[in-house]
Amino acid sequence: MAMPEIVTTMLGASGVGKTTLLTSIYEQFSKIKEVNFEFTPDSATEEILQKNLRDLQSMGEQIIAKEGAGGVAGTSAVAGPESLPEFAFYLSEKERQLLKLSFQDYPGSYVLKNNPSGREHLNTLLKKSTAVIISIDTPAMIEPHKLDPLNRKNWDLLKDKSGRWHNAKNHPEEILSLFKSAYTNLKEPKLVILAPVKCETYVQTPESATKLLGCIKDKYSPLLKFLSNPRRQHNIAVVTTPIQTVGCLFFSNYFIEDFNKPRFVFKKNNSMDTYNPKDSDHLLRYLLSFLLKRHNDQQIYKRSPIWRSVRDILGQESMFEKAVKQFARTRKTKDGFAILQGGELLKI
Repeated sequence: MAMPEIVTTMLGASGVGKTTLLTSIYEQFSKIKEVNFEFTPDSATEEILQKNLRDLQSMGEQIIAKEGAGGVAGTSAVAGPESLPEFAFYLSEKERQLLKLSFQDYPGSYVLKNNPSGREHLNTLLKKSTAVIISIDTPAMIEPHKLDPLNRKNWDLLKDKSGRWHNAKNHPEEILSLFKSAYTNLKEPKLVILAPVKCETYVQTPESATKLLGCIKDKYSPLLKFLSNPRRQHNIAVVTTPIQTVGCLFFSNYFIEDFNKPRFVFKKNNSMDTYNPKDSDHLLRYLLSFLLKRHNDQQIYKRSPIWRSVRDILGQESMFEKAVKQFARTRKTKDGFAILQGGELLKI
């Protein structure tokens, strides 16, 4: 029996932190002692992530970033769709690989409307993906315009006094357009994860995390409205998972240079602090919750060879299934983590 493969798309423009997010998932899961199964990359994926990990661990006390903060180099825009990297992980029990999780990467420029061939590739990818992880540059979404509030004439002209660089960095309109193209006639359930990254500054207290969640709902309200349309909402689960992808760097300020583009400044609170990502495992917990629910869906597995294979594997490997369930059940549901839609698709 062929090993089933679950495809997940990492969705986001250049510099929002897609590759850094994957590196944090890889690094943090290796430290978790509570699980009785393995989540390991293949050799090609491990080679890339180990290099990224070394880069992140060698960060200094301050990062001044134009395309990303404390991050790693993204996928080359020169690469064509046929040569794009696949980040492959395996869920295993006692060194037996049982399920493949494939995270698909691509150049961030593929998101832009002036790249029709890239968007065509993404449209195909979104249609075949079981889950989509939308990486959100949190400071760009939250930090306000730098205008003198005493200058009321200019200040009042602003429709939105926060998120000065949200559109330029996160491209929410382009993201929405991609979903409208790929999710119009859904045949099977999907999981959409809104993952704010570089969010260390904004999740240190329950109050600030609640504000972050409110900001996500506001800034992505057109996307959330589309996903919650009665024609498709029963087939889509939507969650938020704030990920501290570095853990030790906090937003300080930004300044403008180079053709009116921002440079974000991130600093350590203590010079002795080291790379220490937090909560990236909860993204995986939500993904596995969705997979477990789908494998128990009788109607889905009857008409889908992939999900029939998933069901057969999990059904035969009872200890493996119990271990995955235990891990998935401990997902966070507060402090910025929330199920915005489709809770029934995540019940274990």
